[in-house]
Amino acid sequence: MADQLPQVLVLRPPPVFTLFETQFSQKFHFLRAWESPLPTAEFLATHAASVKAVLCSGSTPITADILRHLPSLQLIVTTSAGLNHINLPECRRRSISIANAGEIFSDDCADLAVGLLMDVLRKISAADRFIRAGLWPIRGDYPLGSKLLILKPPSLFSDFQYKFSPKFQLLKAWESPLPTTLFLTTHAHSVKAVVSSSSSPITSDILRHLPSLQLVVATTVGLNQIDLPECRRRGISIANAGKILSEDCADMGVGLFIDVLKKISAGDRFVRSGLWPIQKDFPLGSKLGGKRVGIVGLGSIGLEVAKRLEAFGCIILYNSRRKKANISYPFYSNVCELAANSNALIICCALTDETRHMINKEVMKALGKEGVIINIGRGAIIDEKELVQCLVQGEIGGAGLDVFENEPDVPKELFTLDNVVLSPHVAVFTQESFSDLYDLMVGNLEAFFSNKTLLSPVLDE
Repeated sequence: MADQLPQVLVLRPPPVFTLFETQFSQKFHFLRAWESPLPTAEFLATHAASVKAVLCSGSTPITADILRHLPSLQLIVTTSAGLNHINLPECRRRSISIANAGEIFSDDCADLAVGLLMDVLRKISAADRFIRAGLWPIRGDYPLGSKLLILKPPSLFSDFQYKFSPKFQLLKAWESPLPTTLFLTTHAHSVKAVVSSSSSPITSDILRHLPSLQLVVATTVGLNQIDLPECRRRGISIANAGKILSEDCADMGVGLFIDVLKKISAGDRFVRSGLWPIQKDFPLGSKLGGKRVGIVGLGSIGLEVAKRLEAFGCIILYNSRRKKANISYPFYSNVCELAANSNALIICCALTDETRHMINKEVMKALGKEGVIINIGRGAIIDEKELVQCLVQGEIGGAGLDVFENEPDVPKELFTLDNVVLSPHVAVFTQESFSDLYDLMVGNLEAFFSNKTLLSPVLDE
Protein backbone atom coordinates (compact mmCIF):
# COMPACT_ATOMS: atom_id res chain seq x y z
CA MET A 1 0.00 0.00 0.00
CA ALA A 2 2.79 2.45 0.98
CA ASP A 3 4.52 1.77 -2.32
CA GLN A 4 1.48 3.13 -4.17
CA LEU A 5 1.47 6.46 -2.29
CA PRO A 6 3.32 9.51 -3.67
CA GLN A 7 6.91 9.59 -2.43
CA VAL A 8 8.10 12.55 -0.37
CA LEU A 9 11.74 12.88 0.58
CA VAL A 10 12.51 14.02 4.15
CA LEU A 11 16.20 14.64 4.80
CA ARG A 12 15.68 15.42 8.49
CA PRO A 13 12.42 15.38 10.48
CA PRO A 14 10.91 18.87 10.82
CA PRO A 15 9.97 20.07 14.33
CA VAL A 16 7.20 17.96 15.97
CA PHE A 17 7.14 15.75 12.86
CA THR A 18 6.34 12.67 14.93
CA LEU A 19 3.13 14.28 16.25
CA PHE A 20 1.68 14.64 12.78
CA GLU A 21 3.36 11.77 10.99
CA THR A 22 0.36 9.46 11.30
CA GLN A 23 -2.05 11.69 9.39
CA PHE A 24 0.61 12.36 6.72
CA SER A 25 1.48 8.67 6.35
CA GLN A 26 -2.01 7.90 5.11
CA LYS A 27 -1.43 10.12 2.08
CA PHE A 28 2.31 10.01 1.41
CA HIS A 29 5.19 7.60 1.57
CA PHE A 30 8.07 9.27 3.38
CA LEU A 31 11.60 8.49 2.36
CA ARG A 32 13.44 8.99 5.68
CA ALA A 33 16.98 9.89 4.75
CA TRP A 34 18.05 10.43 8.38
CA GLU A 35 17.22 6.79 9.25
CA SER A 36 19.19 5.27 6.36
CA PRO A 37 22.63 3.76 7.00
CA LEU A 38 23.65 5.02 3.56
CA PRO A 39 25.52 8.33 3.14
CA THR A 40 23.12 11.10 2.08
CA ALA A 41 24.52 11.33 -1.46
CA GLU A 42 24.14 7.58 -1.98
CA PHE A 43 20.64 7.57 -0.50
CA LEU A 44 19.61 10.37 -2.88
CA ALA A 45 21.14 8.57 -5.84
CA THR A 46 19.06 5.49 -5.00
CA HIS A 47 15.82 7.50 -5.24
CA ALA A 48 16.95 10.11 -7.77
CA ALA A 49 14.46 9.22 -10.50
CA SER A 50 11.41 8.80 -8.22
CA VAL A 51 11.56 11.82 -5.87
CA LYS A 52 9.36 14.67 -7.08
CA ALA A 53 8.73 16.38 -3.72
CA VAL A 54 10.84 17.27 -0.68
CA LEU A 55 9.61 18.22 2.79
CA CYS A 56 12.10 20.31 4.78
CA SER A 57 12.42 22.75 7.67
CA GLY A 58 14.53 25.86 8.12
CA SER A 59 17.29 23.75 9.64
CA THR A 60 17.60 21.54 6.54
CA PRO A 61 19.48 23.31 3.74
CA ILE A 62 18.42 22.45 0.22
CA THR A 63 21.72 23.22 -1.49
CA ALA A 64 22.80 23.12 -5.09
CA ASP A 65 24.49 19.78 -4.34
CA ILE A 66 21.26 18.29 -2.95
CA LEU A 67 19.33 19.53 -5.97
CA ARG A 68 21.94 18.06 -8.33
CA HIS A 69 21.21 14.60 -6.89
CA LEU A 70 17.44 15.03 -7.47
CA PRO A 71 16.93 15.47 -11.23
CA SER A 72 13.18 14.69 -11.05
CA LEU A 73 12.39 17.14 -8.23
CA GLN A 74 9.42 19.42 -8.92
CA LEU A 75 8.33 20.70 -5.48
CA ILE A 76 9.89 21.79 -2.18
CA VAL A 77 7.53 22.20 0.78
CA THR A 78 9.16 23.99 3.73
CA THR A 79 7.72 24.25 7.21
CA SER A 80 9.16 27.76 7.62
CA ALA A 81 8.11 31.16 6.28
CA GLY A 82 11.68 32.13 5.41
CA LEU A 83 13.45 30.57 2.44
CA ASN A 84 17.09 31.41 3.12
CA HIS A 85 17.90 27.70 3.54
CA ILE A 86 16.89 26.92 -0.06
CA ASN A 87 19.00 27.61 -3.14
CA LEU A 88 16.37 29.78 -4.82
CA PRO A 89 18.33 30.69 -7.99
CA GLU A 90 18.86 27.00 -8.82
CA CYS A 91 15.18 26.26 -8.13
CA ARG A 92 14.15 29.08 -10.45
CA ARG A 93 16.50 27.83 -13.13
CA ARG A 94 14.98 24.36 -12.95
CA SER A 95 11.40 25.65 -12.43
CA ILE A 96 11.06 23.82 -9.12
CA SER A 97 8.00 25.07 -7.23
CA ILE A 98 8.31 26.14 -3.58
CA ALA A 99 5.59 26.32 -0.93
CA ASN A 100 6.19 27.82 2.52
CA ALA A 101 4.26 28.35 5.75
CA GLY A 102 2.64 31.54 4.48
CA GLU A 103 1.08 33.57 7.30
CA ILE A 104 0.33 30.59 9.55
CA PHE A 105 2.92 31.62 12.13
CA SER A 106 2.35 35.42 12.05
CA ASP A 107 0.15 35.68 15.15
CA ASP A 108 2.35 33.44 17.27
CA CYS A 109 5.51 35.19 16.15
CA ALA A 110 4.00 38.59 16.97
CA ASP A 111 2.88 37.34 20.40
CA LEU A 112 6.41 36.18 21.16
CA ALA A 113 7.94 39.47 20.02
CA VAL A 114 5.66 41.46 22.32
CA GLY A 115 6.30 39.04 25.16
CA LEU A 116 10.06 39.38 24.74
CA LEU A 117 9.77 43.16 24.70
CA MET A 118 7.72 43.15 27.91
CA ASP A 119 10.20 40.76 29.50
CA VAL A 120 13.14 43.00 28.67
CA LEU A 121 11.42 46.21 29.79
CA ARG A 122 9.88 44.82 32.99
CA LYS A 123 12.68 42.29 33.71
CA ILE A 124 10.15 39.51 34.27
CA SER A 125 12.43 36.53 33.70
CA ALA A 126 15.29 38.28 35.50
CA ALA A 127 13.00 38.88 38.49
CA ASP A 128 12.04 35.22 38.41
CA ARG A 129 15.72 34.25 38.61
CA PHE A 130 16.20 36.84 41.37
CA ILE A 131 13.56 35.13 43.56
CA ARG A 132 14.56 31.56 42.69
CA ALA A 133 18.16 32.32 43.66
CA GLY A 134 17.00 33.44 47.12
CA LEU A 135 18.28 36.98 46.59
CA TRP A 136 15.11 38.82 47.61
CA PRO A 137 15.62 38.45 51.39
CA ILE A 138 19.31 39.31 51.00
CA ARG A 139 19.24 42.29 48.65
CA GLY A 140 15.78 43.62 49.33
CA ASP A 141 13.70 45.23 46.62
CA TYR A 142 14.44 44.34 43.03
CA PRO A 143 16.10 47.30 41.24
CA LEU A 144 13.80 49.39 39.07
CA GLY A 145 14.60 50.59 35.56
CA SER A 146 17.38 49.90 33.10
CA LYS A 147 21.00 50.55 34.07
CA LEU A 148 22.64 53.73 32.76
CA LEU A 149 26.39 54.19 33.18
CA ILE A 150 27.76 57.70 33.73
CA LEU A 151 31.55 57.94 33.99
CA LYS A 152 31.66 61.63 34.97
CA PRO A 153 28.72 63.97 35.55
CA PRO A 154 27.96 66.09 32.46
CA SER A 155 27.61 69.84 32.86
CA LEU A 156 24.75 70.84 35.17
CA PHE A 157 23.92 67.15 35.76
CA SER A 158 23.00 67.81 39.40
CA ASP A 159 20.36 70.31 38.23
CA PHE A 160 18.74 67.82 35.87
CA GLN A 161 19.37 64.47 37.53
CA TYR A 162 15.70 64.33 38.53
CA LYS A 163 14.81 63.69 34.88
CA PHE A 164 16.78 60.41 34.93
CA SER A 165 16.40 59.03 38.45
CA PRO A 166 12.77 57.79 38.29
CA LYS A 167 13.37 55.99 34.99
CA PHE A 168 16.88 54.56 35.11
CA GLN A 169 19.23 52.95 37.59
CA LEU A 170 22.17 55.35 37.48
CA LEU A 171 25.64 53.80 37.83
CA LYS A 172 27.78 56.77 38.91
CA ALA A 173 31.34 55.69 38.29
CA TRP A 174 32.81 58.91 39.70
CA GLU A 175 31.25 58.23 43.12
CA SER A 176 32.67 54.71 43.41
CA PRO A 177 35.79 54.07 45.52
CA LEU A 178 36.80 51.46 42.95
CA PRO A 179 39.22 52.26 40.10
CA THR A 180 37.31 52.91 36.89
CA THR A 181 38.37 49.66 35.22
CA LEU A 182 37.32 47.59 38.23
CA PHE A 183 34.01 49.46 38.45
CA LEU A 184 33.38 48.77 34.76
CA THR A 185 34.31 45.11 35.17
CA THR A 186 31.78 44.80 38.00
CA HIS A 187 28.97 46.00 35.71
CA ALA A 188 30.42 44.71 32.42
CA HIS A 189 27.56 42.45 31.41
CA SER A 190 24.64 44.59 32.62
CA VAL A 191 25.49 47.98 31.11
CA LYS A 192 23.84 48.53 27.75
CA ALA A 193 23.87 52.35 27.69
CA VAL A 194 26.43 54.98 28.69
CA VAL A 195 26.45 58.78 28.76
CA SER A 196 29.38 60.57 27.15
CA SER A 197 30.32 64.22 27.54
CA SER A 198 33.35 66.14 26.30
CA SER A 199 35.01 65.46 29.68
CA SER A 200 34.35 61.70 29.66
CA PRO A 201 35.83 60.12 26.52
CA ILE A 202 34.54 56.73 25.42
CA THR A 203 37.84 55.18 24.38
CA SER A 204 38.60 51.75 22.98
CA ASP A 205 39.75 50.74 26.47
CA ILE A 206 36.43 51.81 28.01
CA LEU A 207 34.55 49.95 25.28
CA ARG A 208 36.67 46.84 25.85
CA HIS A 209 35.43 46.73 29.46
CA LEU A 210 31.77 47.01 28.35
CA PRO A 211 31.06 43.94 26.17
CA SER A 212 27.27 44.34 26.43
CA LEU A 213 27.19 48.03 25.48
CA GLN A 214 24.68 48.89 22.76
CA LEU A 215 24.20 52.68 23.02
CA VAL A 216 26.30 55.79 23.67
CA VAL A 217 24.31 58.94 24.39
CA ALA A 218 26.46 62.04 23.90
CA THR A 219 25.67 65.39 25.50
CA THR A 220 27.43 67.08 22.60
CA VAL A 221 26.96 67.53 18.87
CA GLY A 222 30.59 66.72 18.10
CA LEU A 223 31.75 63.16 18.74
CA ASN A 224 35.54 63.42 18.79
CA GLN A 225 35.53 62.11 22.38
CA ILE A 226 34.11 58.76 21.22
CA ASP A 227 36.02 55.98 19.47
CA LEU A 228 33.69 55.92 16.46
CA PRO A 229 35.49 53.20 14.45
CA GLU A 230 35.27 50.77 17.37
CA CYS A 231 31.59 51.63 17.92
CA ARG A 232 30.89 51.00 14.23
CA ARG A 233 32.79 47.72 14.36
CA ARG A 234 30.69 46.51 17.30
CA GLY A 235 27.41 47.92 16.02
CA ILE A 236 27.02 50.28 18.99
CA SER A 237 24.43 52.98 18.31
CA ILE A 238 25.21 56.63 19.04
CA ALA A 239 22.83 59.48 19.77
CA ASN A 240 24.04 63.06 20.08
CA ALA A 241 22.56 66.45 20.96
CA GLY A 242 21.08 66.81 17.48
CA LYS A 243 19.98 70.35 16.76
CA ILE A 244 19.13 71.21 20.37
CA LEU A 245 22.26 73.32 20.86
CA SER A 246 22.50 74.87 17.38
CA GLU A 247 20.87 78.21 18.11
CA ASP A 248 22.83 78.92 21.29
CA CYS A 249 26.07 77.88 19.63
CA ALA A 250 25.32 80.15 16.66
CA ASP A 251 24.50 83.03 19.00
CA MET A 252 27.87 82.62 20.69
CA GLY A 253 29.69 82.51 17.34
CA VAL A 254 28.06 85.70 16.15
CA GLY A 255 28.60 87.29 19.57
CA LEU A 256 32.32 86.51 19.50
CA PHE A 257 32.57 87.90 15.98
CA ILE A 258 30.88 91.15 16.97
CA ASP A 259 33.02 91.36 20.10
CA VAL A 260 36.26 91.04 18.14
CA LEU A 261 35.19 93.56 15.50
CA LYS A 262 33.73 96.06 17.95
CA LYS A 263 36.34 95.39 20.69
CA ILE A 264 33.65 95.02 23.32
CA SER A 265 35.66 92.92 25.80
CA ALA A 266 38.74 95.05 25.21
CA GLY A 267 36.63 98.17 25.89
CA ASP A 268 35.35 96.66 29.12
CA ARG A 269 38.90 96.06 30.30
CA PHE A 270 39.85 99.59 29.21
CA VAL A 271 37.17 101.15 31.40
CA ARG A 272 37.65 98.86 34.43
CA SER A 273 41.41 99.48 34.46
CA GLY A 274 40.87 103.25 34.76
CA LEU A 275 42.56 104.01 31.42
CA TRP A 276 39.69 106.00 29.93
CA PRO A 277 40.41 109.25 31.83
CA ILE A 278 44.12 108.85 31.10
CA GLN A 279 44.30 107.75 27.47
CA LYS A 280 41.00 109.28 26.34
CA ASP A 281 40.83 107.63 22.92
CA PHE A 282 40.06 103.94 22.46
CA PRO A 283 41.16 102.09 19.28
CA LEU A 284 38.63 102.02 16.47
CA GLY A 285 36.62 98.90 15.79
CA SER A 286 35.40 97.51 12.47
CA LYS A 287 32.03 97.56 10.71
CA LEU A 288 30.09 94.28 10.63
CA GLY A 289 27.78 94.95 7.66
CA GLY A 290 29.26 94.02 4.29
CA LYS A 291 31.84 91.63 5.74
CA ARG A 292 32.45 88.49 3.69
CA VAL A 293 32.15 85.65 6.18
CA GLY A 294 33.38 82.17 5.33
CA ILE A 295 31.58 79.48 7.34
CA VAL A 296 33.55 76.24 7.72
CA GLY A 297 30.94 73.52 8.20
CA LEU A 298 27.44 74.44 7.02
CA GLY A 299 25.50 72.03 9.22
CA SER A 300 22.72 73.01 11.59
CA ILE A 301 24.99 75.37 13.55
CA GLY A 302 26.57 76.87 10.44
CA LEU A 303 23.16 77.55 8.91
CA GLU A 304 22.01 79.33 12.08
CA VAL A 305 25.16 81.47 12.00
CA ALA A 306 24.50 82.33 8.35
CA LYS A 307 20.88 83.28 9.07
CA ARG A 308 21.95 85.65 11.83
CA LEU A 309 24.81 87.27 9.92
CA GLU A 310 22.67 87.83 6.82
CA ALA A 311 20.43 90.00 8.98
CA PHE A 312 23.51 92.16 9.70
CA GLY A 313 24.19 92.54 5.97
CA CYS A 314 27.11 90.11 5.81
CA ILE A 315 27.92 88.15 2.64
CA ILE A 316 28.01 84.42 3.33
CA LEU A 317 30.38 81.92 1.73
CA TYR A 318 31.02 78.37 2.93
CA ASN A 319 33.13 75.24 2.91
CA SER A 320 31.73 71.81 3.72
CA ARG A 321 32.42 68.17 2.92
CA ARG A 322 30.26 68.58 -0.13
CA LYS A 323 28.16 71.24 -1.82
CA LYS A 324 24.74 71.59 -0.21
CA ALA A 325 21.65 71.20 -2.33
CA ASN A 326 19.27 74.18 -2.37
CA ILE A 327 21.88 76.49 -0.78
CA SER A 328 22.62 79.64 -2.75
CA TYR A 329 25.77 80.72 -0.85
CA PRO A 330 29.00 80.38 -2.85
CA PHE A 331 30.71 77.05 -2.13
CA TYR A 332 34.47 76.58 -1.81
CA SER A 333 35.81 73.05 -1.67
CA ASN A 334 39.21 74.35 -0.59
CA VAL A 335 39.50 76.14 2.78
CA CYS A 336 42.47 78.23 1.60
CA GLU A 337 40.40 79.60 -1.27
CA LEU A 338 37.53 80.31 1.13
CA ALA A 339 39.91 82.22 3.42
CA ALA A 340 41.38 84.20 0.53
CA ASN A 341 37.87 85.39 -0.41
CA SER A 342 36.68 86.13 3.16
CA ASN A 343 37.15 88.79 5.81
CA ALA A 344 36.47 86.25 8.55
CA LEU A 345 36.23 82.49 9.08
CA ILE A 346 33.74 81.01 11.54
CA ILE A 347 34.56 77.39 12.41
CA CYS A 348 31.41 75.29 12.93
CA CYS A 349 32.48 71.84 11.73
CA ALA A 350 33.11 68.66 13.70
CA LEU A 351 36.59 67.49 14.66
CA THR A 352 37.63 64.46 12.62
CA ASP A 353 40.90 63.10 11.30
CA GLU A 354 40.26 65.13 8.14
CA THR A 355 39.53 68.42 9.93
CA ARG A 356 42.27 68.27 12.59
CA HIS A 357 44.55 71.31 12.08
CA MET A 358 42.61 72.11 8.92
CA ILE A 359 43.00 75.80 9.76
CA ASN A 360 46.79 75.94 9.42
CA LYS A 361 49.31 78.69 8.75
CA GLU A 362 48.60 78.60 5.02
CA VAL A 363 44.90 79.24 5.64
CA MET A 364 45.65 82.05 8.12
CA LYS A 365 47.99 83.79 5.67
CA ALA A 366 45.33 83.49 2.97
CA LEU A 367 42.86 85.16 5.34
CA GLY A 368 45.26 88.10 5.73
CA LYS A 369 46.28 90.73 8.26
CA GLU A 370 42.76 92.10 8.72
CA GLY A 371 41.11 88.68 8.88
CA VAL A 372 39.31 87.30 11.93
CA ILE A 373 38.92 83.67 13.04
CA ILE A 374 36.03 82.56 15.24
CA ASN A 375 36.02 79.00 16.59
CA ILE A 376 32.87 77.43 18.08
CA GLY A 377 33.69 73.94 16.76
CA ARG A 378 36.59 72.15 18.43
CA GLY A 379 39.97 73.55 19.41
CA ALA A 380 42.08 71.09 17.43
CA ILE A 381 40.47 72.11 14.13
CA ILE A 382 42.92 75.04 14.31
CA ASP A 383 46.67 74.55 14.56
CA GLU A 384 46.80 76.42 17.85
CA LYS A 385 50.57 77.06 17.90
CA GLU A 386 50.39 78.63 14.45
CA LEU A 387 47.34 80.66 15.47
CA VAL A 388 49.18 82.08 18.48
CA GLN A 389 52.18 82.95 16.31
CA CYS A 390 50.03 84.62 13.65
CA LEU A 391 48.18 86.68 16.26
CA VAL A 392 51.33 87.73 18.10
CA GLN A 393 53.08 88.67 14.85
CA GLY A 394 50.04 90.51 13.45
CA GLU A 395 49.58 88.14 10.51
CA ILE A 396 45.81 87.99 11.17
CA GLY A 397 43.55 90.65 12.64
CA GLY A 398 41.96 88.87 15.60
CA ALA A 399 40.22 85.81 16.99
CA GLY A 400 37.24 84.79 19.10
CA LEU A 401 37.76 81.38 20.67
CA ASP A 402 35.25 79.35 22.68
CA VAL A 403 37.27 76.12 22.30
CA PHE A 404 40.93 75.20 22.63
CA GLU A 405 43.19 72.35 21.64
CA ASN A 406 44.07 71.18 25.17
CA GLU A 407 41.25 72.36 27.38
CA PRO A 408 41.28 73.77 29.95
CA ASP A 409 44.86 74.85 29.16
CA VAL A 410 44.88 78.07 27.12
CA PRO A 411 48.09 79.50 25.60
CA LYS A 412 49.19 82.28 27.93
CA GLU A 413 50.42 84.38 24.99
CA LEU A 414 46.76 85.08 24.19
CA PHE A 415 46.07 86.67 27.58
CA THR A 416 47.80 89.96 26.69
CA LEU A 417 46.20 90.40 23.25
CA ASP A 418 43.28 92.86 23.03
CA ASN A 419 42.30 91.56 19.58
CA VAL A 420 41.43 88.14 21.02
CA VAL A 421 38.26 87.18 22.90
CA LEU A 422 38.47 84.01 25.02
CA SER A 423 35.55 81.89 26.28
CA PRO A 424 35.71 78.65 28.36
CA HIS A 425 33.74 76.33 26.02
CA VAL A 426 30.36 77.64 27.11
CA ALA A 427 28.70 78.37 23.76
CA VAL A 428 25.69 76.23 24.67
CA PHE A 429 25.49 77.04 28.37
CA THR A 430 21.93 78.29 28.73
CA GLN A 431 19.26 77.00 31.08
CA GLU A 432 16.85 76.46 28.20
CA SER A 433 19.24 74.46 26.06
CA PHE A 434 20.35 72.22 28.90
CA SER A 435 16.77 71.49 29.89
CA ASP A 436 16.00 70.57 26.28
CA LEU A 437 19.24 68.56 26.03
CA TYR A 438 18.48 66.42 29.06
CA ASP A 439 14.93 65.86 27.82
CA LEU A 440 16.41 64.66 24.52
CA MET A 441 18.84 62.36 26.32
CA VAL A 442 16.03 60.82 28.35
CA GLY A 443 13.96 60.47 25.17
CA ASN A 444 16.81 58.66 23.40
CA LEU A 445 17.30 56.31 26.35
CA GLU A 446 13.59 55.56 26.63
CA ALA A 447 13.45 54.88 22.90
CA PHE A 448 16.43 52.55 23.13
CA PHE A 449 15.13 50.53 26.07
CA SER A 450 11.72 50.32 24.36
CA ASN A 451 13.27 49.10 21.12
CA LYS A 452 12.09 52.21 19.27
CA THR A 453 13.90 54.54 16.88
CA LEU A 454 16.34 56.95 18.52
CA LEU A 455 15.32 60.61 18.48
CA SER A 456 18.73 61.91 17.37
CA PRO A 457 20.73 59.01 15.94
CA VAL A 458 24.15 59.62 14.45
CA LEU A 459 24.17 58.04 11.02
CA ASP A 460 27.30 57.11 9.08
CA GLU A 461 27.70 59.08 5.89
